Amino acid sequence: MSAEIKPIDLIYTAIFHLPVLLIVYLNLKLLFPVFLERAKYFIYTAFVICLVFAGASFYLLLFNHWIDYIFPGYYFIAYYNFWDISLIFAIYLLLTSLIRLARSWFRLQETEKEKTLAELKALKSQINPHFLFNSLNNIYSLARKSSEQVPLKIVQLSDLMRHILYESDVEFIALEKELDMIKNYIELQNLRSKDKDKIELLIKGETKDKKIAPLLFLPFVENSFKHGIKGGAENLFVEININVNDSSLKFSIRNSVGESVQKTNSKYRGIGIENVRKRLKLIYPEKHSLKISEDKKVFLVNLQLQLN
Repeated sequence: MSAEIKPIDLIYTAIFHLPVLLIVYLNLKLLFPVFLERAKYFIYTAFVICLVFAGASFYLLLFNHWIDYIFPGYYFIAYYNFWDISLIFAIYLLLTSLIRLARSWFRLQETEKEKTLAELKALKSQINPHFLFNSLNNIYSLARKSSEQVPLKIVQLSDLMRHILYESDVEFIALEKELDMIKNYIELQNLRSKDKDKIELLIKGETKDKKIAPLLFLPFVENSFKHGIKGGAENLFVEININVNDSSLKFSIRNSVGESVQKTNSKYRGIGIENVRKRLKLIYPEKHSLKISEDKKVFLVNLQLQLN
């Protein structure tokens, strides 16, 4: 048989929680923002101890002296001594502090996620105009020659634009689609190149059902044409190798470096490559390796990813 709850029990419980609510409020609203969130840990700890002792003293004063004046019709006493009630108050502060820290951590994770997505979107938007500008230049050069390939290449460019502007607006995309875009890009660039036979694209492994972050390869391929085939090198070449296995992907691109690039003291690290570096850190933290090397004749990129 359960004990009957009387009005005096409710009154005692309510009064007991007055000092509890007071110290919890002061801790979360005052000590947290002023000291803990500013990394003043020693001062925060000292104030928490003082707050616990002050709360315990308030409890003893309330039940041993003041309560008879507030509720003269009842007889209340302090059931706990100073150290017992201090321990109880410390437990209350600890639990509420942990809840506050957990809520702050989850909010921080959400904020970081939103920041990451916004940054990724901004980085991808920086890639798109540069690529489209170069492709349009290629088709314009073809149109001046009244080539019959112009309508076909316009459709091909339209497909590439759709891939970049719409299909790539996701965190991950099918690897096959991304590789098809690279193939189409190479075909468009070949419109102005006289060295098609020196451009090699070799893909090994099973690409089906694999996913990858979009637009990672494009800046490297684009720069290989800009500084390799069109850079005035004596021995022109671009070699692209992609090796895919169950859990990882290896991408390497090796190209000649032209004299025009050397004269301008280009470091071959334009905005596109820097964007790829940032995106790799955001999307593949601790799951990628990017190595770039360069000498007077050859530029080499080696990228390795752990596939999701």
